[in-house]
Amino acid sequence: IRIFFAATVAFAIPIDKLLSFEAFWKGSLMGIGPCILTKVCCAPFMGPAKWVIGWAMVGRAEFAYLIAQMAASANMVDAKTFSIVIWALIYATIFAPFIFRKVLNRYIAQHCQMGDEEKLEDKVEAH
Repeated sequence: IRIFFAATVAFAIPIDKLLSFEAFWKGSLMGIGPCILTKVCCAPFMGPAKWVIGWAMVGRAEFAYLIAQMAASANMVDAKTFSIVIWALIYATIFAPFIFRKVLNRYIAQHCQMGDEEKLEDKVEAH
């Protein structure tokens, strides 16, 4: 099913529009702003695991590809806008796993000392 899903979205991407400079810079702004910063910036209100939670929310772009493809196939967005959306989602898809791993490892290192595993589980369950 994953291969079918990837092929469905990939074949819908207009390569000439996707590789345009306009789509790249607008998609970069959308990717860094709404796709990443809005989720990470809400993190300070989440307690000790704030950055872990913020970056975990960033990595949920897979379904957005399908929604974008469905909107393009229903002529709700033109090829140029669709390309911008794809660039924005690429940022979230690529950066999220790497940065999430880094902040999760840092969180575990800071909060998991010898004998503190139960305290960590209690903190995670409380949030």
